[in-house]
Amino acid sequence: MIFRTGIIALLFTLCLFGCSTTKPIIWKAQDISFNDFKAFEIRPVFNATGKSVNQDIPSFLTESLKEQFELQNLQLTDATQTTSRVLVVQSDILVYTTHKQVTGKQVATASGGTYWLAQCSLLTRLINKSTSNVVARISTTNEFGLKLREYENHERILKKSAATVATEVAKLMQPMEPELLDSVWP
Repeated sequence: MIFRTGIIALLFTLCLFGCSTTKPIIWKAQDISFNDFKAFEIRPVFNATGKSVNQDIPSFLTESLKEQFELQNLQLTDATQTTSRVLVVQSDILVYTTHKQVTGKQVATASGGTYWLAQCSLLTRLINKSTSNVVARISTTNEFGLKLREYENHERILKKSAATVATEVAKLMQPMEPELLDSVWP
């Protein structure tokens, strides 16, 4: 019984201090065909946390979004493009926290040490540039708990958050499979 409880506690700890991601929440307008859009304009990320954060964080996240969109083969454009085939990507940081959690002994050993916990929640809107209508919203949350220096967690959590958004946008851009017709098999 004690062994089983110990194994469960160990598995819980490994899950807690690993990478945790909740499933993104996606909303999309039903009357929009994403096949009509050919490029993306990524606007600077806005800090909507209500708290002051390091100015590098929104800038780094904006650059990470651009990098991840390119990795997903999503074409980027600048603000001068006025065609109706552009989606504006506007992201807000809703939650951004990092803090130390000390477990066990203060000495960094296998049984204890200092962990940096980081969480980043984003709300990303895809906006039809020609009509200014929101055509999709993507809400993501990523968490990390690693035995690293604080700045390393910043980069990892922001890159992971950008990758999650880019992956979900790429999924939206995939052509929809034609619905199966009602038919009777011979």
